[in-house]
Amino acid sequence: MGAGRTGAEEFPSEPVASDGPRPGPADGGGDGSGITNPVKLVVWDLDDTLWAGTLSEGPVTLDPARIELVRALNRRGIVNSICSKNDAAGARLRLEQAGVWSEFVFPRIDWSPKGPRVARIIEDAQLRPDNVLFVDDLAINRAEVAHFVPGIQTAGPEVIGGLLDRPELAGKDDRDLTRLAQYRVLEQKLADRSAAAADNEEFLRLCDIRIGVFHDTGAQSERLFELVERTNQLNFTKRRPARDTFVAMLADPGFDTGYVRVRDRYGDYGICGFYAVSRDTGSVVDLLFSCRVLGMGVEQWVYDRLGRPPVTVVGEVASTLEGSAPWLTDESGSAWEPAATGPGRTGPSGAVADRTPRTRRILMVGGCDLTTTAEFLGGTITTEFSHVGPTGAFVHVGHTELLRQSALGLSPGQQALVDRIPFLDDRVFSSPAVVDPDYDVLVYSVLTDYTQGLYRHRSEGLLVPWHQYDRDVTDPGFRPLLASRFAREGMDAGFFDWFADEFEFVGGISPGRFADNLRWLAGMVPPDAEIVFLNGAEVVMDNPREPERHRRHRTMNEVVDRVVRDLPRASVCDVRTFVRSGDDVTDSIRHYRRQAYLTMAERIRSATESDLEVTPESASARAYRAVRGFVGRRRVQLRRLVRRMRGLPVSPRR
Repeated sequence: MGAGRTGAEEFPSEPVASDGPRPGPADGGGDGSGITNPVKLVVWDLDDTLWAGTLSEGPVTLDPARIELVRALNRRGIVNSICSKNDAAGARLRLEQAGVWSEFVFPRIDWSPKGPRVARIIEDAQLRPDNVLFVDDLAINRAEVAHFVPGIQTAGPEVIGGLLDRPELAGKDDRDLTRLAQYRVLEQKLADRSAAAADNEEFLRLCDIRIGVFHDTGAQSERLFELVERTNQLNFTKRRPARDTFVAMLADPGFDTGYVRVRDRYGDYGICGFYAVSRDTGSVVDLLFSCRVLGMGVEQWVYDRLGRPPVTVVGEVASTLEGSAPWLTDESGSAWEPAATGPGRTGPSGAVADRTPRTRRILMVGGCDLTTTAEFLGGTITTEFSHVGPTGAFVHVGHTELLRQSALGLSPGQQALVDRIPFLDDRVFSSPAVVDPDYDVLVYSVLTDYTQGLYRHRSEGLLVPWHQYDRDVTDPGFRPLLASRFAREGMDAGFFDWFADEFEFVGGISPGRFADNLRWLAGMVPPDAEIVFLNGAEVVMDNPREPERHRRHRTMNEVVDRVVRDLPRASVCDVRTFVRSGDDVTDSIRHYRRQAYLTMAERIRSATESDLEVTPESASARAYRAVRGFVGRRRVQLRRLVRRMRGLPVSPRR
């Protein structure tokens, strides 16, 4: 029953009397119902709303028509939840007796204020408030919820009889209860995360990650060469051999080579790692992994298994080789099924392998945040992601200035400049987001705008983003460090001298220009297409290479929030709601732990309202191995023991 004062900043939890339903300030429908937008979730009060009477005062009557209404909504793909002030056990027992408890997800039944509880339900369901209907007999409760959840639709029980006739609750045929089943899986995942909330290692253990190392590298030469060419963020040596040289190395007995496969309870990630160690020198030649396994501990596990040989790490890497990963299960000796269509495995076209019939076409544009997230999504998704160029330099895509230049095209003089710059290529200036756009939903990460600095050519006017927004690469004092770091990627001292002569640093994109660009982009998408913006975390990190980066993110996030409020077909996948502390990130504010990417995939699936699915548990992943492969781990433990006995330093465990 009710709680609180209308118009107040806080709502106390003690019950208040009521003479019956009265219109509340959030009941804003043109017909007085408070329902104006399509409804995807109905949150029900219980006492004097879903059932007649007050449970804490005696027996209640649950009208069979209300039970059938809840069931009918689920079969339209509109899910149901509960927010009630009641004893949870008693309320559940009454609903179980009526055979309807299983029809609800994310129930919140206790005596605390309803506003925060409804907000949590919507967050867990990964929906926007304007697609949620809260039904409660007390106007004061509806006012409280509207205060805590701006945009939510609210109504009293007088609307119940006509709900199924309203166009906002038409839904779509889901007699198989697919959507309800998806939310059941999401409930379980949230429960798993909650159980492991204080311990990332515990969450990784719950993921049941299994790994295999295999040595028939010659048979996988094409896939492995592709991995070497395309991998950058988790490529520790950054070596880019020619194809013939690489294939010859695989056949050379002077090198110990192997590839890595990974699978977990959510699916099979296929071939996602490669190493090569010189038998003559005992040092690492290649050590690289796909971003799809970032944050799983795969790189540390493999390096442990190799015995931690000497390795020269080149450039920035999105992880570290320090520590171990005892939560991984070694299945190197097992027979692995082919994994040509693992989670998010892309084919030559760049589209993720098809799993389910599509009703909406999705284009995803961005960097490693979306690259990793896409691996959790099943279905056909066209992608434009950051990639490695011909010289081995990492080519970022998706900056709003690149999108604007894509729409304009390049002049001959500008094209000549692009041909000379290793961190650019023609693809970044022909983005499918704006060049002949053909999609229903654009999922767009704005992190490149948050991060990179802009450089304008002195005569051609070409504006190119690169490196950090707060560091001028044309500064003579900065150039020697850059040359030593990027020489292997085609950018030596001569290149940086030329770049400084040709381009001037204009800093990071300003908030005003960023806002203008977002509005411009919204006008460039196809008619009726939607945009889902992926914003940035605001976690405070002690990273001397990127000081105070959270402040920049906060400023730019505010711009996204402000612009999206005025766009009719735009929403935000708000990273701030699930990347909240240092435990949720790895080496930088832009690189998240694995559960964050999984949550991101779930949010995108929900926001796009397509037939995308977060990759389900595969049949092979359901078979949990009771006996772990201890050989590699024992070898490392023995080596550490020997080093301790000799008084030598030992790599710390994570």
